[in-house]
Amino acid sequence: MSVGRDPKIVLLCNILAFVAVGSKPNFVFFLTDDQDVLLNGMVPLTRTHFLLGLRGKTFTNAYVNTPICCPSRSTILTGKYAHNTGVVNNSIAGNCSSRYWQRHQEKHSLAANLKENEYVTFYAGKYLNAYGHKDAGGTKHVPKGYDWWIGLKGNSRYYNYTLSLNGSAKFFKDDYLTDVLTKYGKDFLKMRPRGNPFFMMLAPPACHAPFTPAKRHEHTFNGTKVVRNPAFNYTSSGKHWLVRMQPQQLPQNVSILDDIQRHRLQSLLAVDEMVKTIVEEVESAGEINNTYFIFTSDHGFHIGQFSLPWDKRQPYETDIRVPFLISGPSIPHNTTDDYPISAVDLVPTILDLAGTEIPNHADGVSFKQRLLEIGDEAQSYEKLILVEYWGEGNKKSIDDRCPWKEDGNLAECSKNAWCKCQDARNNTYICVLQFSYSSRLKFCSFDDNQSFVELYDLESDPYELDNLISTITKHKIRDHHKILHKFRKCRGKRCHGIAHNL
Repeated sequence: MSVGRDPKIVLLCNILAFVAVGSKPNFVFFLTDDQDVLLNGMVPLTRTHFLLGLRGKTFTNAYVNTPICCPSRSTILTGKYAHNTGVVNNSIAGNCSSRYWQRHQEKHSLAANLKENEYVTFYAGKYLNAYGHKDAGGTKHVPKGYDWWIGLKGNSRYYNYTLSLNGSAKFFKDDYLTDVLTKYGKDFLKMRPRGNPFFMMLAPPACHAPFTPAKRHEHTFNGTKVVRNPAFNYTSSGKHWLVRMQPQQLPQNVSILDDIQRHRLQSLLAVDEMVKTIVEEVESAGEINNTYFIFTSDHGFHIGQFSLPWDKRQPYETDIRVPFLISGPSIPHNTTDDYPISAVDLVPTILDLAGTEIPNHADGVSFKQRLLEIGDEAQSYEKLILVEYWGEGNKKSIDDRCPWKEDGNLAECSKNAWCKCQDARNNTYICVLQFSYSSRLKFCSFDDNQSFVELYDLESDPYELDNLISTITKHKIRDHHKILHKFRKCRGKRCHGIAHNL
């Protein structure tokens, strides 16, 4: 691999002569892509489990607020719900890395906030799906707040990609992207100004399509099969229309799903190596005891659940529940916590840990206090989590060999996936997850001509097989809708009381 040190980055590092600012903690944030937590998505990450999980805390009820890349990443970067960022899909028209995003959201991001508080900042990897688009400034655009910027142009790739190196485009052909990002991460840790706290974010492509592993990992996980849990190839009249569309059953031969599962796991092995390399570099610099390490994903993934071939975009646990590991100062070692957190809470929590002011526009709430609690000391809770999604139709994404090739209300329909579409305009929904010490409920309302609703008791039915909506009163249904209405309209601190049911 020939990466080297870009001269512009070296020059920039040399002129960053900051004044020491005390002992604020450092942050290393690993953000994977499409990584599930329920279908063995953490199996390849043995080093990550040892270095972060055993040295810190794992949150078992960690969720995203929307199961699609750009809107979710926008929430992770700002601490705002998608209805407040204005990012509703992965296109420029949907405000993904658009000029609107740059003017109204990007300049208030986590990195921009930390930069104003004397942090040295670094980003490497996938940013937002439409980053680098000519209508949004191309790769010359460097988001506000970053001292080192190594941004991937476009969506996840593993080979043959372009990176923006502080605004200068560089094409890489044969260098595996995860390895390149690791190399730049090491360079930053070696060359950064000493005496200043740092924030670094590494966003590798794994395990997003095309699920390409590094060549050294191509023969691992041989014989791996897709997880055939109770929801696999399960059909029910209790699911919304997109799930019920034809074909309602997967074919007997699902070897393509087994291949996808294997390749996804293979692609994560390089991420596991990345975590090890970066942690060891921080340790060798003598910063390990003052650094928080965070590991999570922008959303989950399904493979065969409810007869849907493979994708995300659904309100079910496989798609919205993600891994979340965090280690660092004062965090109890080798602990798990079922306290519910979501992507919108990450910015407030990081800023809280950094000892900086949390901006009023943040929709999420810091879980710092819960993070530092140990086992039995943790107090009981009641919390609500918002999930929202805007469905899309796109004839260009429908295979000409599929029967509904002219239906502009559908999207992502592939002959290789038996023409089962992965999205539709009426796949627009808003959900609330209601958590307490003793219960976990999910209520979803779809914006379709059926006004379809789904209700699941996640304690008794973790695979979401039985829609319970017909078992509750109209009064209860109205109560759920009132909560959704409040969430849909909330902004900033007004969201806090709703989330904590105050």
